[in-house]
Amino acid sequence: MEGPAYIPGAPLLESPAVLPMRPDEPGDPLIVSGTVRSTSGEPLPGAILDIWQIDANCVYSGLTTEDFGGLDIPNDSTGIPKYNLRARIIADSDGHYEFRSVMPGAETLGIDKDGSPLAALTRALELPGMRPLHIHAIVSADGVHPLTTQIYFDGDPLLSGTIEGPIPQSAVKRTELHDDPADYQARGLSVPYRTLTYDYVLRPAA
Repeated sequence: MEGPAYIPGAPLLESPAVLPMRPDEPGDPLIVSGTVRSTSGEPLPGAILDIWQIDANCVYSGLTTEDFGGLDIPNDSTGIPKYNLRARIIADSDGHYEFRSVMPGAETLGIDKDGSPLAALTRALELPGMRPLHIHAIVSADGVHPLTTQIYFDGDPLLSGTIEGPIPQSAVKRTELHDDPADYQARGLSVPYRTLTYDYVLRPAA
C-alpha cells in the first residue's frame, strides 16, 4: 500500500539524483543505488522510482497530523517544503538508478493519544509505538506491473516489532559507512556517508 504519507507529483529527476532537501537537512547522508529489472532478468531502462521518506526528525513533508486520519500519527511539517525528501527518479539506459538522501527517522504511531484505535491495537499487541526505519518506493516501467514496497535497514531493533507483521528478509539491507575524507569530499560532502544497494524486480504485465 502507498500509505497516507504518499503525495503524488514529486519532482522528476534524472539518475544520479539528490532528493530535494533543505540546505541544513539533518541526518547522516545516504546514497541508495541499484538496478530495476524484470523477473526474466532484463534491465528496465527509463523505469521511474517514486521515492518518499520521513526526515531524521521523524516528520513527513507536506502533511499534517490530520492528513493521517484515524491513525493519529503526529506530523507537524510547518516550514518544511512540500516535496522535501520526495522525488521521482528516472533509471538510466541500463535500468540503473542512484539517489542521495539522508538516513530516515522512526515513524511514531501516536500511541499516547487517548481514544486512538491504532494506539489501542499497539498496546494490545505489546508492540513499540514506532515503525522501523524505512524508505518508500513505487517503481514502474513500461510493460510491467508497478511495485509498491519499502527498504528497511539491517540492525534496526524495531524490525522485530512491526505492527504490520513480519518484514520480508529480502527488503532488509545493510548500509556501508564511508568515512575517508578524500572520498566524501569528492562527492561534495563534508561528513561521512552511507551507501545501500537495493535491486527492484518487476513482474511483466499480461
